[in-house]
Amino acid sequence: MRKSHSTKMVDVVAICVASMVGLVLLAGFVPRMRQNARRSTCEMNFKKLGLALHNYHSAYNTMTMGCGGTSSGSADEPTLGNANRLSPLVGLTPFMEQQALWEEIANPLRANGEVFPAMGPVPWFDPEKYTPWGQRPEVLVCPADPTAKDFPTVASYTINYGDAVMNVGASPLEEMPPYGRTPGALRGVFGYQMVFRFRDVLDGLSNTLLMSEARIGGVRVAKNIPGLIERPAVCIDAHEDDQTKYWPEGRGACWADGSLLSMGVQTILPPNSRSATSEKGELEGVMSASSLHGEGAHVLMADGAVRFASSSIDAGDQESPTVAEGHLDKGKTLRPGSPSPYGVWGAMGTRAARDRFDPSELSEPVRTFTEEELAEFAKFELETWRAAKGTGKIQARQVDLTDKGVLVLMSEQGAIRRLALSRFSSQDAYRAVETHRQRKLTEAKLLVKHLSTQLELLEDKQFETFVRDWVAFDDGQQGDNPSGVAMIAGMLRAQRGELITAYDQILNLVGTATPELLGELPEALATGKGPTRGFKWAFLGGHWKLVFDGQMNQRGGRQPIQFMRAMEAADDPFGGR
Repeated sequence: MRKSHSTKMVDVVAICVASMVGLVLLAGFVPRMRQNARRSTCEMNFKKLGLALHNYHSAYNTMTMGCGGTSSGSADEPTLGNANRLSPLVGLTPFMEQQALWEEIANPLRANGEVFPAMGPVPWFDPEKYTPWGQRPEVLVCPADPTAKDFPTVASYTINYGDAVMNVGASPLEEMPPYGRTPGALRGVFGYQMVFRFRDVLDGLSNTLLMSEARIGGVRVAKNIPGLIERPAVCIDAHEDDQTKYWPEGRGACWADGSLLSMGVQTILPPNSRSATSEKGELEGVMSASSLHGEGAHVLMADGAVRFASSSIDAGDQESPTVAEGHLDKGKTLRPGSPSPYGVWGAMGTRAARDRFDPSELSEPVRTFTEEELAEFAKFELETWRAAKGTGKIQARQVDLTDKGVLVLMSEQGAIRRLALSRFSSQDAYRAVETHRQRKLTEAKLLVKHLSTQLELLEDKQFETFVRDWVAFDDGQQGDNPSGVAMIAGMLRAQRGELITAYDQILNLVGTATPELLGELPEALATGKGPTRGFKWAFLGGHWKLVFDGQMNQRGGRQPIQFMRAMEAADDPFGGR
């Protein structure tokens, strides 16, 4: 009996040790997986919201009201009703698999010694007393936002209020001092006491924004800022003024509150810009999209597609006045029906302004860089870059030049800047293009050599050598840890056949491709598109390396690969808006 008992104890200890070893081996990989999982979950949340909105429209032939409800209730009498402040997310709850929550809201509720009317009290009412307001559906939270626990009633996803400012969050159907009836400035697909159908979206569902991300905490919203209608960029100036006052909790309001401050977003300033309300209060202002997924934010289009709008998206003329009724600023404000002055971003926010844009502007997230890549960029020559209009110059290293004409620079301090090539002098623009061309030629010359070497290692089953020499992680680390090398080597072994096929196809393509296709191949390898069969390579330290970030798991499945290290959006070094 004792021997049996002793044997069992040894088995238990062995299992515990094996478990601890497994956890240690996985510890280095988990953080790299989490960022991808969070981005994927955020995209999936948006897809669920898009499906819910489309199912709602199919059921009722209309979208949910942007901000509405029963007219009773106010700040003075909060339990009489919801004061017409319910967000569209409340009506969507049955379509988000939240039928039980909907039943609580849609019927009178007795809770905590009080009786609340159907459709609840005002949405900012104490959620500990009226419990439905504290039951925020999980689908409304971006998993990358660590402040969600601090603000348990606030949603990560906001509704499109358009590209104007004047009374944009107020009702066009009734007088609401200090707001007036200004339906001409309500150009989005949601509005206070307004209901739209898909047929009202004359700009096209694929061209029109439904919702966007907005960070829950850590974003300051300036308060009582005048002049936003005539010049929205005054919002940026206000945040640089030490005298500016701010809302105490930023957007800190209930997910059930459809007000502009709580749930609204406008396509005026680009994603990750400043936000402010006007001197009229929380129903007028400039509310910007934001996220924790790098330089931009996920957006949900009216056709249900989920896209990514970068912080460098074309946002037009930030000095332009907005659309407004009347003759503000001596008649300089734009008349209702005018096309948006805020570029592609503004065009996304309008539902019927005859705005069109290239959908490729929203194709992929702006690529951020790993620590190894940043270290490599720091070795590039520091050059002087002059503005096209001679208004300034900066010292920076050239990092990249995108096919959309965006020059990516690294400052002397290591900050990344993205500026349109047209912002630079013609001499500097030509130099940037020539530098980019020469670098791509160098990369292409090394491509065949490096991929051939990798293929030979796979064919000879030298997996550990392959990992040590030719694998890079998405966070820039190298596979030099013995335990980690062994684990990844095992994963490579499981996918050896598929990898060899991918290498064969790429090398065969190089031998038969046209010069045009050869020029596009390095980019395809770096993005995991085209002929690369879902695998991704990166040109790091003068070598093409296979990128590992969870694309190969122990079951042999592949996951999408993206460089996820977030970097804050930088200010314009030339001083422009």
